[in-house]
Amino acid sequence: MIIVTAALLAKEDKIDEIKELAEDLILKSREHEGNITYNLYEDVLDKSLTFIEKWESKEALENHMKTDEFIAFASNVKEYLKEELKVDIFHGELIVNNE
Repeated sequence: MIIVTAALLAKEDKIDEIKELAEDLILKSREHEGNITYNLYEDVLDKSLTFIEKWESKEALENHMKTDEFIAFASNVKEYLKEELKVDIFHGELIVNNE
């Protein structure tokens, strides 16, 4: 499994605009082949935003990054950020599933 964290630090009063931009990306990404989960979280203390994504494979992630919605979001969100997006990609293994 591939796990992605992408941290966004919004300019003052631009969090709502980022969330609005992200909605289409999230909904469509959840339908992409190989997607396990795709969510955007807001830190309650500093209001930073973080995408957390899980993909079945590196290839599935790479295909996602070529989609129109991903490219559009990456291009459009830049004007709302204080600094460049910080992305970390991990190769993970599920150890416990309590479902």
